[in-house]
Amino acid sequence: MLWLHIIQYTGFFAQITNSLLVYLIITRAGKLFGSYRHVMCVFALYSLIYAWIEVATQPVMHIKGPIFIVYMDSPLKSQMWIGNEITCLYCGSFALVISLLAAQFFYRYVAMCRPGILRNLDGYKLILIFIPCLICFILWFAFVYWGMANTVEKQEFMKEELKFYYDEDSTNIPFIAPMYWSIGRNGEKIWKFWECMSSVGCVVIICVCFSTILYCAFNIYWSMKSAQSHMSAKTIELNHQLFITLTFQTLLPFVMMYSPVGLLIVLPIFEVYVGGIANFVGASLAVYPSLEPLIAIFCIKEFRKTVLCKYFGSADYKLQDV
Repeated sequence: MLWLHIIQYTGFFAQITNSLLVYLIITRAGKLFGSYRHVMCVFALYSLIYAWIEVATQPVMHIKGPIFIVYMDSPLKSQMWIGNEITCLYCGSFALVISLLAAQFFYRYVAMCRPGILRNLDGYKLILIFIPCLICFILWFAFVYWGMANTVEKQEFMKEELKFYYDEDSTNIPFIAPMYWSIGRNGEKIWKFWECMSSVGCVVIICVCFSTILYCAFNIYWSMKSAQSHMSAKTIELNHQLFITLTFQTLLPFVMMYSPVGLLIVLPIFEVYVGGIANFVGASLAVYPSLEPLIAIFCIKEFRKTVLCKYFGSADYKLQDV
């Protein structure tokens, strides 16, 4: 638990990296990125909020039989009246992170492949691109709050496990946990339909967001390839930088968010005993928000030049060599 919480507090470094990215977007993006800079800025600002929610929750994860549990281990865990809601908020926040990332890809797809409808996202209309993100958040929160609620049955099922591994009383800590089935008097499995459907709903959200990212990335790539002969060298370079940025922003969350959370949801169905190893998922989710902005900072030339120039000193550093 000590190492897990150290990693979670280290993830709070996201306050620095995302604040730096917001500063660069405001001071350096200008008209270079058009309205896309607002989409980037919203994602970075939300990552700042996510880091606070992460620290407020300090989630611990565990898998046993047909159940995986996410319980709060922050100093607020004794506040049962609000603890379960904060834990659900943490889970819903994950959905907002991945959907906002998909929104970035969708905007780039519209700008590159459907420029004719780009005017529909000008000005205040840009808010429309974030409506699906809010829907994903609300759905995930609802799935967790009602479909994975803290119940006496789950408390009893996890009582010995949590006491042995974490010295916690399952009746006195806030948690969410889907329990896919229970065992009847004759030893038969009694499937819990709504608990299973809640987990299916979460997996569907992950699949929809990641499929959106893959579809947009694929079309952006081919659009860039086919339109290079009609673009200026500066435009080609800028689009290339943004595509590289989005590519790494696809790979990183796939490794650190989509895959781990997907496994956390699916493994209990097959009764794969993971135990406390599931906390690698929590550690990965804690670190991700601090790493993601570094991709944009170092893949976009204007941002990279600004950061390296300030670090090395403008007198001794040649920007044209960056």
